[in-house]
Amino acid sequence: MYFNADSNIQPSHSSMTIGVVVPLLSGFYLGEITSSLRLIAQQKGVNLILIRSGGFDDYSHPLAFDHLDGLFTILDSASPQLLQLAIEKGIKVMSLGYTYSGLDVETICSDQKQGIEAAFNHLVKLGHRKIGFCGNLAVKDIQIRFKAYQERCEYWAINAQSDWIFAVEEATLPGGRDAGRQFVARNSDCTAIICATDYNAVGLIEQLKTVNISAPEQLAVVSVDNTLLGARFAPALTTIDQQLEHLVDRALSRLIERIEGGAYQANEIVIPQQLIVRDSCGSPSNEKCSYDNINNVRQQLLDDLANRPEAVHESFFNLAQHGFHSLLNLPSVYEVSLKWASFALNYRANEQDTLYVTQGCATGEEALHGKDIAQHAFSLAQYPPNKLHNYILPDPYIITLLPIPEESNGLCGVVAVVDDLHSSSSASGYSMFNNYLDMLSLFIERDALVESVKLREKKAKDMATKIRHLAYYDTLTGIPNRIMVKEQLERHIQQRPRVPHAVMLMDLDRFKFVNDTYGHDVGDALLQHVSAALRRVSRRNDMLARLGGDEFLFFCDVSTDSEALLLANRILAEVEIPFLFKGLELTTQGSIGIAFYPQDGATADDLIKKADIAMYRAKRHSSVNAMLYDCSMDSDVQLQATLEQLLRQAIENEDLSVHFQPQYNPYTGKIYGVESLARWYSPTLGHISPVTFIAVAEESGLIYKLGELVTRKSVREHVRWSAMYPDHILKLSINVSPGQLMRPYFADDYVDLILQEGGNPKNIILEITETAAITDLEQCVAVLNKFIDVGFEIALDDFGTGYSSLSLLKQLPLKYVKIDRSFIMDIDTDQSSNDIVRSIVMMCHSFGYCTLAEGVETPAQIERVKELGCNLIQGYVYSRPQPVEELDLLLQREYNQI
Repeated sequence: MYFNADSNIQPSHSSMTIGVVVPLLSGFYLGEITSSLRLIAQQKGVNLILIRSGGFDDYSHPLAFDHLDGLFTILDSASPQLLQLAIEKGIKVMSLGYTYSGLDVETICSDQKQGIEAAFNHLVKLGHRKIGFCGNLAVKDIQIRFKAYQERCEYWAINAQSDWIFAVEEATLPGGRDAGRQFVARNSDCTAIICATDYNAVGLIEQLKTVNISAPEQLAVVSVDNTLLGARFAPALTTIDQQLEHLVDRALSRLIERIEGGAYQANEIVIPQQLIVRDSCGSPSNEKCSYDNINNVRQQLLDDLANRPEAVHESFFNLAQHGFHSLLNLPSVYEVSLKWASFALNYRANEQDTLYVTQGCATGEEALHGKDIAQHAFSLAQYPPNKLHNYILPDPYIITLLPIPEESNGLCGVVAVVDDLHSSSSASGYSMFNNYLDMLSLFIERDALVESVKLREKKAKDMATKIRHLAYYDTLTGIPNRIMVKEQLERHIQQRPRVPHAVMLMDLDRFKFVNDTYGHDVGDALLQHVSAALRRVSRRNDMLARLGGDEFLFFCDVSTDSEALLLANRILAEVEIPFLFKGLELTTQGSIGIAFYPQDGATADDLIKKADIAMYRAKRHSSVNAMLYDCSMDSDVQLQATLEQLLRQAIENEDLSVHFQPQYNPYTGKIYGVESLARWYSPTLGHISPVTFIAVAEESGLIYKLGELVTRKSVREHVRWSAMYPDHILKLSINVSPGQLMRPYFADDYVDLILQEGGNPKNIILEITETAAITDLEQCVAVLNKFIDVGFEIALDDFGTGYSSLSLLKQLPLKYVKIDRSFIMDIDTDQSSNDIVRSIVMMCHSFGYCTLAEGVETPAQIERVKELGCNLIQGYVYSRPQPVEELDLLLQREYNQI
């Protein structure tokens, strides 16, 4: 028989108590927040209960609710249902950095706009007028920072060029390296760049160093976040600090005001950020920041850098593997205080809201007796108790709760770590203590659900393996991570310096397309599928790792170019095996760059960079998917810069020409319309493939000017033909790229351009690609509807070449769907192509769309697409793309004028 808490445990504290739901207790962002919470709670004289929600998909357990006067949730770590329950119990709720719509939850956040303004103003003060921006514009916070950048440009009367914007797909080091490649390829004239994150800034600076562009001498760099990496980097980053300590202080103050009777305020509270001036922007020494300028908690955490991370983690591992009772070792190891701790299980199926205390420990006094503890039970809201056996809560107290998850987001048990809030623990010691607790929560599961010795040993082994995976293995795919493969590379270099090995870097083509179109669950499943395929092809002496995102690295036991290419092609073939997920079939491809040790590099970082250069070259060649590095590739960047410069001149001088390819109605044999296609002949380089110069235009930001030039020339000819043949309607199809479609005010500007040239929108078809559609589907539909409102028609080009979906067809306001030539080329000989085209035609016709078959080259193919119901045909069987003079003759013949 157990004793019910309601009749035996009485509250002993009258102090205000604030609970905090936080995903993790440690790390750069959350670690500073938890350390700040402890310090500020001391100053304000309130009790603090930290609840670590990591491990739960949707944390909704009302732990400690009977203790709480207020609840503070960090980001989206608490479910809306939990916050609603708190509000119903009279607990005041505050959120940091996340808005809970429809709930009386006040929100506080850092002023992203003001931080960028301070950085921009500082760069202008240093004399910069050509200031670029680098960041992942798909992220909400970075969108706010980018808008602030645009507004500063307008404020300082700076005409920001589109090629000053370095859009990247990740807020990480690889994203920064990508921005660096863009900078060089464009031969950018920027003298300064604001990076949306410190990690982007570090990646950018490292990439530019490879081509002898240094910061701050040739490029001033300012970033956001004030991470420990940025502070330690050379040059140390000038960065924007989000003022987390001030943010926490203001949030707790406001929460206390509400607890004391203050009314709910719907308006968001915004805290200003601080510019930390260091080396990377080129400021004079007297303007640079010292640690004295940084808030108290951040300074103490920076001091903690003296501890080597690997030594700290080794200590964590050695302690945490002993489970719950290892808590007794923490005061001596981390110089922190600990009063007592308890562990409670939620193991009775008929009492899911009840916790049974099964273990306890305390410092300096007799340990808790298990036979007494096991007699106490508590509801989730009561736990931890005010008193347990001989131990009571200190006054004031800080409690850290580690809920242990089980399957289906259930609660297995809870660890409660109790301490005196006014203990003398240092910020750095407390930070490491929280880091340890994050790791300990994984080990606690080892013992929580194990009844027999055999199961206990098996669980312990599994959890030890799990901890090792945290350090050395990728959590999504289960293969080694960047840390492990770099250690393997460095070990090989040290122990076998004369033995050649290949480093292969692979990434997946159009992986972002999969994520954006089908969601991250499909993208994650695809990465797992690819990892399994790579395991199958890897040999015993090869090492496979995931570097992050869709990048994979191989450290291969091969010694010749031919062996390396043979293995690379086997890898690529394995990756192309179709992928099935929830009824969806996808096929993906990869690109591989290969560098050899020792001839291409003497360090792990050098080899990975050289493999990255080769991979980038392979991605740009549609017929080659694996490529060996050679030193000539270093000049590739210069070639790209040359192409961009010549293209820019050609656009300015209107040296590009436009050819037109007719489109026919196969049932009447009459011409229906023409598609305009850009062509470029350079006196310096000769004929340049559209595939090449359009890619350069996209990467350099010239695509808008290129599109405008092609449109003007096309519409002028179309207006002339309309005047010559007023009794005949000839449609004009013009291609619109993703870079144009996503440009602000593109629709309004484009319509004005057409009207300026005298064009009739009702006879103009705008062709978009699937990539343009899925880049931002909602924005795309909004823009296309603007065009439709003034009479344009919309065609979806190259349908079937990507991950085409019924959903995409349903959501886009289309009139035409162009079936890609890859399905048409063997339609009269291959039954599968025939069936695919039939399905596409039937599907499009069910939506009321007109279908056009591209790449028709033979009379037999004409008859076949007619049988399948295609409405229009375009291809060499009728005509190749023709210059204006030749099309004039064709139209004269077509309209019986000659």
